[in-house]
Amino acid sequence: MKYKVLIFAAILFLVSCSGHQMAYIDLEVIMEEYEGLKAFDRELETERVKLRKEIESLIEPYQLKVDEYYKNVGSMSASTKSATELALQQEQAAIEEQQDKYMQQLEDMRLSSLENINKEIAEFVAAFAESHGHKIVLGTSGTETVVYGEEELNITREVLAALNKQYLEEN
Repeated sequence: MKYKVLIFAAILFLVSCSGHQMAYIDLEVIMEEYEGLKAFDRELETERVKLRKEIESLIEPYQLKVDEYYKNVGSMSASTKSATELALQQEQAAIEEQQDKYMQQLEDMRLSSLENINKEIAEFVAAFAESHGHKIVLGTSGTETVVYGEEELNITREVLAALNKQYLEEN
């Protein structure tokens, strides 16, 4: 019964929206084709490569020590062997800790930037909708949320073009 009331209210709301006061955008298309997000992806990949090189610069000397250990393990005394293994384990732990730190740094950057991009897109769509007389803009992803909508209500391409134009003018 509760769902019938909600469906009825939604239908009543949709029917009461006349003209083009309502529109929808396909968020999937926006996220795939927005130049700001493409630039962010390139920046993120550059940062990922930089951090990977930093990790590799830590691993290479460590690997040389491990190779040296295995080369000489047969001729080592028990105490030297034990001390070398402990030192290698500590160095490996330090490398893993640094790697975790880099991964967290990259994830924090990704989440923060995506949050800013989502906010930027939402603010842009709000301003766009207001300037074009839309009282409501629905967001959809493929066929989710908006099951059907007349193509004239789909403002995805119009919003994307204006959003990309603004991004390119600012950068």
